[in-house]
Amino acid sequence: MRVRHLSIKNFRGIREMEWSLPDSPLFCLIGRGDSTKSTILEALRRAFCPQWNLVFDDADFYQCAPENEIRIEVTIGDIPEEYRDLATYGHWLCGWNTESLCGQSEPVEGMEDALHVCLSVGRDLEPSWRVMRDHDDEGVPFRVADRARVAVSLIGTVTDRHLTWSRGSLLSYLTGDETISSSLADAGRAAKAALETCRADQLTRFDEVARTTEQTARDLGVKVASQYKAQLDSEAINVRIGALALHDGEMPLRQLGLGSKRMLMTGLQKNNLHAPHVTLFDEVEIGLEPHRIARLLHHLKQDTTGQYFLTTHSPVVLRELTVNDLYIVHSNDGKTEVIAANKPSIAESIQGKIRSGAEAFLAPKIIVCEGATEVGFLRGLDKHWAANTKSSFAYQGIALLDAQGAAKIKEAAKGLKQLSYCVSVLADGDAPAQFSNTDAETLRDIGVTVTIWDEGLCVESRIFADVPWPAALAVFNAASAIHNNRNKLIDQVQSQYGPGFQRDPTTWTDHLALRVALGKAAKDCGWFKRINWGEQLADAIFTYLGDTAIQSTDLVRKIDAVRAWIDCA
Repeated sequence: MRVRHLSIKNFRGIREMEWSLPDSPLFCLIGRGDSTKSTILEALRRAFCPQWNLVFDDADFYQCAPENEIRIEVTIGDIPEEYRDLATYGHWLCGWNTESLCGQSEPVEGMEDALHVCLSVGRDLEPSWRVMRDHDDEGVPFRVADRARVAVSLIGTVTDRHLTWSRGSLLSYLTGDETISSSLADAGRAAKAALETCRADQLTRFDEVARTTEQTARDLGVKVASQYKAQLDSEAINVRIGALALHDGEMPLRQLGLGSKRMLMTGLQKNNLHAPHVTLFDEVEIGLEPHRIARLLHHLKQDTTGQYFLTTHSPVVLRELTVNDLYIVHSNDGKTEVIAANKPSIAESIQGKIRSGAEAFLAPKIIVCEGATEVGFLRGLDKHWAANTKSSFAYQGIALLDAQGAAKIKEAAKGLKQLSYCVSVLADGDAPAQFSNTDAETLRDIGVTVTIWDEGLCVESRIFADVPWPAALAVFNAASAIHNNRNKLIDQVQSQYGPGFQRDPTTWTDHLALRVALGKAAKDCGWFKRINWGEQLADAIFTYLGDTAIQSTDLVRKIDAVRAWIDCA
């Protein structure tokens, strides 16, 4: 069976959500924390929970308001013949188009037969599972055994239950309840038999007390059917479901590491559940090293019978998957959207950006930077802002993406915007052939904020042009420390300056020609062309940015504009 459509209303952090799923075996949900990714998995689990007494409370309702009924509706396709039987749900089948991803309330020729399942919970906190054709149908009850047949299981951070033969566990499903009950009853009988064999050696004192008790009973007229003796009480030694667990020799497998247990559970799902199953994997990377993450994901993608729903906050997971597997989850005022990353117009470019900048896709707000210098410069500013009472990028949900060149800015920003990220751009103004004002306006027209340094300058030239002279010297000294070759940097400045250049920095005075030469040398010779070097560039000038004399400069105005976007986006 396959999940084709999921609708959620008033469940935990989700006020409303509609998601039509393509015919795919794997769905990896990404997005910032609290974007309701785990809630989506929990909704699927509860919709097919094989228990009649599933517990809800007021905290399960959106904004803890039980007057708003919880409704979790799931359309499942690829259904078994048993569901088509008129004695079960044959009268309640609907249709699903796997190409257009839309459904009909009746089976339609050319469409897949499907079942529409609804879990509803009202103020009384009593869950009701029903099969219906549309929202207005009263439908019929969806029985516990039929919910279990969908084989939905959640592999979360607690997996110990699945390593025991407990109710609803994977091992229980593989064994069968009747076999378990019979075997556990036999285990209790075996325990009594084992005690009988060592009676003469270990129960002598107990049997003496038993005989004394028997004589007392006879004296008082209590009928004795046979003979009193010490023996295990069948009720007390009842080996209940859950007491039987997998062991490696004498060691229970629950003592394995968390990552190993989760991988083991996933392997059991794939190798032993020959019937279709739906496996929910929350935070797939927890407990696993990168090489084992890669192995696990390869393992999942080989499974042709299962359907997997994953959540992750790991760049490693993103790099191991493709855009066809990734779905971005956004939540705004209770409305959750799930957006496929494989939009035809941007899939190729997005795939490349995921490989090079996966971390950015895990945040809701992204600043696309022209290169490593801009990334480092903003990271340096963030460090100082956070130390001076402003909110950090992490608090604001900001990620930085290196576009790796001006020519790639427009494509990257446009693609991210189509995936509903909040996007800003920071670019140099010295390469109009690669990123022009027209390109900037195109992005602004679709809601992207664009910051470009005026006068056709790069960030290095902008800084040398606008900062107080002591700050300009501090930048040169920072570059000298980075490259550990002061004379080489002086040679580079001299080549930009020309005749009349003074090679001794202690004699330098503030004038335009020297500022221009410093800026060009820094740009052309890559003084700050690494992220950590860009951070040191920010370190060199931050204390000077509050100087009242430079508040009207392009540098300060643009930095303030970037900060305003960070605070308001």
